Amino acid sequence: MSWNQLTAYMPFYLRELHVAPDQVPRWIAAISSVGWILALPLAPFWGVLADRYSRKLIIVRSAVLEAVVFAGWAFSTSPWMALVFSSLNGFILGNTGVMLAVQASTTPRQRLALAIGIVGAGSPAGRALGPILGALLVHLVDVRGMLLFDAALSVLTALLLTVVMRESEHVRPDDVRVLSLLRGALAEIASKPLVWRLFLATTAAQVGLWTMLPYVPIYISRMTPGDAVTAVGVVLSGVGLGQALASPLWGMVIPRFGHVAVLSLTSIAACLSLFVAGLSHWLPLFATGLLINGVCTAAILTASMAVMAATVSPERRGAVLGQILFPFYIGGVVGPVIGGVAFGSGQVFVFGIAAVLSIAPLAVLLTLRPSPAATRAA
Repeated sequence: MSWNQLTAYMPFYLRELHVAPDQVPRWIAAISSVGWILALPLAPFWGVLADRYSRKLIIVRSAVLEAVVFAGWAFSTSPWMALVFSSLNGFILGNTGVMLAVQASTTPRQRLALAIGIVGAGSPAGRALGPILGALLVHLVDVRGMLLFDAALSVLTALLLTVVMRESEHVRPDDVRVLSLLRGALAEIASKPLVWRLFLATTAAQVGLWTMLPYVPIYISRMTPGDAVTAVGVVLSGVGLGQALASPLWGMVIPRFGHVAVLSLTSIAACLSLFVAGLSHWLPLFATGLLINGVCTAAILTASMAVMAATVSPERRGAVLGQILFPFYIGGVVGPVIGGVAFGSGQVFVFGIAAVLSIAPLAVLLTLRPSPAATRAA
């Protein structure tokens, strides 16, 4: 919820930092990308450390550092200071794969897709609530007050995880050396063609998503003659709500129809919906394109992660699933930069790039015939 509030109201935040309007897209690209740069070298280690020491500790660490970064943004007095705090994001990221490993360790194999779909709904639920609540907070206490509110929520999250969460026993690898665990995880990914190809497809799709996502609030503002803050909140919360509702539903659909059929259809629909959004300058149609894309993205992520979670060995599950985040980090670094460069060429160009890259999961299915075991795992 907090991260999506920041994305939704980044243009308004930069305005409070006295950034000139023509410089806003460049600062959005910089702040959106820099936080992922440090995450790239750190990404392989969080899952490994979780398998060796404590998965709970790695998850709590993320919430504590989030509070520090959001408070830092709230008190920043210049875009350069905000950029410095954004660079600390690399120490926050890396918990999603660990949470998936915890879930996979406690869920029967035949219900894993449904469980991941339900847990995965937490993120789009935050996207559904975040922007509309952010609009209220911006009107009441401005963007800085919203960021302080998010810092307080991160503190509360860390406390709840520490007190309430109970870490179950998991199979630990025989060799607990960090670099050895990392080599084993990467070797397992490389040995499974479907897994590493899904990594590449997810990376391409995430680059496309982050090419357009940071700039969506600007396009919404341009299409809104009145209250742009509220319009951004309503549109982005609507997209998030669609994803939140779709994620667990896809978890039930995938086991019935198979990941091949779901990935094929949703990749095509995601591509077409982005072209619709890119060509539209009427807000209802633009929002509809984003909503359809969000629902399809939920299916793509649920199917890909369910296949990978069911395919890897239990003793390396945390280390391997920790690498699931790597495509997100690459997308977060590269996508905003591509979008920032393409921004001057127009809305169609930005969304066109995102649309072409969103078809990557279909390309994987067309170039690789999944094994029966992998199909059953999905």
